Amino acid sequence: MDAQAQAEPMRHRHNDEMPMNTDNLSARRRQTRSTLVEAGVSVFAVKGIDGASIEEICEAAGFTRGAFYSNFSSRDDLVLATIEQRTSHDLDMLDATVERWRDRLNHSGPENIEDFIMEFVEDTFSQKRVTAAEVIAEHEIELYCLRTPGLYPRYAELNSFQVQRIQSLIENAIGFAEAVSTIPLTDLIEALTAVHSQASLRAAAGKKLHEVVEIDSTQILRVLGRLLEFTPKP
Repeated sequence: MDAQAQAEPMRHRHNDEMPMNTDNLSARRRQTRSTLVEAGVSVFAVKGIDGASIEEICEAAGFTRGAFYSNFSSRDDLVLATIEQRTSHDLDMLDATVERWRDRLNHSGPENIEDFIMEFVEDTFSQKRVTAAEVIAEHEIELYCLRTPGLYPRYAELNSFQVQRIQSLIENAIGFAEAVSTIPLTDLIEALTAVHSQASLRAAAGKKLHEVVEIDSTQILRVLGRLLEFTPKP
């Protein structure tokens, strides 16, 4: 374990917008940060976060320790940046999905509800292309944040913000389908999130770290079929 990384205080962030605030960073520095985040993900996936040293992350990124510490104050700071970058990317993708389907359905409504739901879910899944390393690292980060009191509040804050945005997507989707949830929407999202999490782990099992995994949407569709009621067409 990197003793210096453990000893250094974590830099506090105050960003009400949730996703990583890099507006004032140069393009070169943003790229450096992004490369270090990607390197961190690959090392976290292999060694876990507690087993990952700053030196290993720098070596994977092709940077010096100086480059690391000019961008992050500690390994925990890199973990936070990883969460923020992932959240920002996922939410941008969800926004684009909603807009694409809104435009499509403004021109023509769904002829078959079941087909619509299947297409919508599969389209959403196809936009989120992740590697086995990213799936594993995401779960490593979750466990690490649960064990690290100083990180968990920010992790929970980002997750809460993401759930709110996902709720907006689900509301739009079931509105398009003229459906209602048979359980509270927050419970539906928790169920879908849990199913997606397990499907991601199954998809990543046995894969090489750099391989893009294909997440099976069958169970998601099954849950939606059970927990949504559709308004009969006249």
